[in-house]
Amino acid sequence: MNGKLLALSLFSLSVSHSVISAEINLYGAGGPHHALNEIVQKFKENDRFKDIKININPGPYTTWESCAKGLDKSCNTGPADILWGTSENYYAVLEDEFKKYGFTSKLSKSIYLRPAVILVQKGNPKHIHGIEDLINNPEVKRIVVNNQTLKSVTSATALWEDIVGRKGKLEDVEKFRSKIVYQASGSGAAAKAFLGSQQQEKADAWITWPEWYHANTEKADMIEIEPDRVIYRDLNVTIKQGASEEATAFYDYLSSKEAFDIFQKYNIGK
Repeated sequence: MNGKLLALSLFSLSVSHSVISAEINLYGAGGPHHALNEIVQKFKENDRFKDIKININPGPYTTWESCAKGLDKSCNTGPADILWGTSENYYAVLEDEFKKYGFTSKLSKSIYLRPAVILVQKGNPKHIHGIEDLINNPEVKRIVVNNQTLKSVTSATALWEDIVGRKGKLEDVEKFRSKIVYQASGSGAAAKAFLGSQQQEKADAWITWPEWYHANTEKADMIEIEPDRVIYRDLNVTIKQGASEEATAFYDYLSSKEAFDIFQKYNIGK
């Protein structure tokens, strides 16, 4: 009898420990992680999930690829349970690179849309009110954009070209192109170039996504792009086949009303 009680006690401790140590690992591009971190806290308000450790790992693809695939044993977090992409071209890379690691397009979905915006220096000293000003205002001389290189993938690949070329005017593209001072391989690098440093002059404007404004409200203002030029890209998520019940619950939660309310604060909507 005592042996049975001991076995039952050990089993209970084991179950309790497994719940406490449950872990969910998410990887993806920087930007949406600001909202995701807030959503994690909201999700954990549910007593069922309060002890789960949820790791949000943002950044350029090459900085987390080996960790997400479980190839680097020195990583602080385990292999990916959920991947998020910041555009369909970004997702295409994830789909191709992670199909050998349990990820499939059948378990992927687009959940929100993000509008491209213009970030300007705080106070908007160049009086920028839209793309037309970036093209035609002679006072605007330094523009930062994102673009893709052979070693990078970014949701803003060719974004400026899509926006500036929307009206089919080559002159618009030529004027805008002449003002580009930096084409960044990712939003983190673009943010640094836009905000400037002791070695680098600040830029007048940066075409990017709204969450980068919300992360830099003390340093920048956000200008909406004209309706006839604005471009949207989606936010998508993919869950690993055979993922845990906890990971599945969080994956579903990302499409919930509670999560949507948080994403909206970052100008990410539907």
